[in-house]
Amino acid sequence: MTADGAVDLHKIGVKFFAEQGNAVELVEFIPIFHRWIQTDALDDLLIDVADYSHVHAGPGTLLVADAGHYGFDETGRRRGMVYYSKHVLTGTLPERLAAVCRKVLLACQLLEQAPELQGRLKFDGNEVQIFSNDRLCAPNNEETFRAFEPALKEFLTKLYAGSGYSLNRETNSKERFCVTAKTSEPVRLDTLLGRLAA
Repeated sequence: MTADGAVDLHKIGVKFFAEQGNAVELVEFIPIFHRWIQTDALDDLLIDVADYSHVHAGPGTLLVADAGHYGFDETGRRRGMVYYSKHVLTGTLPERLAAVCRKVLLACQLLEQAPELQGRLKFDGNEVQIFSNDRLCAPNNEETFRAFEPALKEFLTKLYAGSGYSLNRETNSKERFCVTAKTSEPVRLDTLLGRLAA
């Protein structure tokens, strides 16, 4: 934490959950992610694909990138698209959250449009999970949540444009710090991207 008690978090993860995620087998993402590497489909240096489909409730299919990792995972027994940063990010914490969120939203859009999936995959824009991959910087406790909450609320106010939302924090101290926000009304991915670009 910084001197003023804020969380100086950089290893940030954001996940959007899939509607009917089991409609697609995890191995189906392998050729899609390889195509993304070949076509430079994302604004990242994409490196390789790793298959963890054999791991129950695990990382699923991983797309390794230089600045972070993308993946269609089933952590927490809920499938969805995730991106998490590996290196130091620029900007304030709300700006870092927005930057990471934008990356995963763009990946979600690409998956929804992937011809290989023939429209079988859609994402819920009204629910987002934010987590830390840095247990030293952000141990999973109430103190971290209180320090993180102002930046989180500033980010969510932009993402959900003032709509009401509920927050649910992972309280098991053995798990990584994780907060899920959910609105009561559906929202399109392109709407969320437009708000983050504003």
